[in-house]
Amino acid sequence: MPTPTLPARRFTHPELVDLTTAWRAEERLAADPDARHHWCADRHGWLLRRGLDEVLGPVLMPDAWGAASFYRFVDLDASVATALLDRLDPRYLAAERQNDGPSLGTVLRAVVAHPDRLRAHGYVVGPGRCDERVTVEGVLVRTDDAFVLGDHHGPGCQCDELERVVAALGVDDAHVPPHEVTRWWGRPGDLSPQESGEHWYRLWWD
Repeated sequence: MPTPTLPARRFTHPELVDLTTAWRAEERLAADPDARHHWCADRHGWLLRRGLDEVLGPVLMPDAWGAASFYRFVDLDASVATALLDRLDPRYLAAERQNDGPSLGTVLRAVVAHPDRLRAHGYVVGPGRCDERVTVEGVLVRTDDAFVLGDHHGPGCQCDELERVVAALGVDDAHVPPHEVTRWWGRPGDLSPQESGEHWYRLWWD
């Protein structure tokens, strides 16, 4: 039986490869007898078993550098956050975080509670790697008032005030302040910070 080919990207030419197909191929390759594992040979594929391919398929993008089994999400909304909260173990939601950033569960619950104010951004490591996971790196926040953002925490910068706004919306369990606070311009057809009375910002934890 031929060894399945691992898609280097979610979408490959000349055929479109959906997320489920890509993850199944990654899981098969991870189970190959010649595959090398450091500590989790029997744990690949838990994202598939939880049905997260269905949940995350519409929002994931392939890595810009073509890294295998690595995907990003830019503006995860309340509907996807609700589905993730339903399918992920509470212990995982409480423990998973990007280094000292906010926990996955805290961010997802805040996005659900404030669907008109918050979106999540982060990444997913697929079944082809031992560190398979869903992780948030930060949030996008919509504010009614504009904030002055210069050098991070520099003279005149209002990032502290913006961080307090985000904490008040429920993103309040990070161990350290965000490493970057910037304007968010979005992608064409997505979030539109140019609309009257709307301002979007991105908070990111390294």
